[in-house]
Amino acid sequence: MKSLIVYYSRYGNTARVADLISDVLRKKGEANIAEIEYRDKRQNLLKRTFYRFFPMFVRLATIKSDLKEYDLFCVGIPVWGGRPSAPVTKYLLLTKGVAGKKALCFYIYSFKASAQRCSEYVESLLKKKGLSAVANVFVHWDDVGNEVFLNKEISEALAKISQ
Repeated sequence: MKSLIVYYSRYGNTARVADLISDVLRKKGEANIAEIEYRDKRQNLLKRTFYRFFPMFVRLATIKSDLKEYDLFCVGIPVWGGRPSAPVTKYLLLTKGVAGKKALCFYIYSFKASAQRCSEYVESLLKKKGLSAVANVFVHWDDVGNEVFLNKEISEALAKISQ
């Protein structure tokens, strides 16, 4: 199985979970990992707030968006106000070649209700692109360093989309 893990991480929490998922997937086959970044690196709060409401204006650094060569697409999503962060939303809008693929979405959140609302939004975006299955992993900020919890959640999610 060939997998791609993409993520955006402002504070390193999503990156840590992405690295763990990458380690798990490398045991099952090839796994590539890529970070979604702003073209201009750091954005001030005013720009980040603007992009939150208008993600189509985000300027991303170059990243692979045609996913036809991958069997599994994983995306790391920091949740901000019930939605993915703007760079993730922009990336999801740009992706192509995902019809018939499986996805694993992992959400880093502070409020569970906000993360679940975010997952509904992301799933609707991905389903419109024709993904065949989507599994979710919800990780509270307090659990980012809990490898036992993360390994269990990741394994369960991978089993769910492998059926």
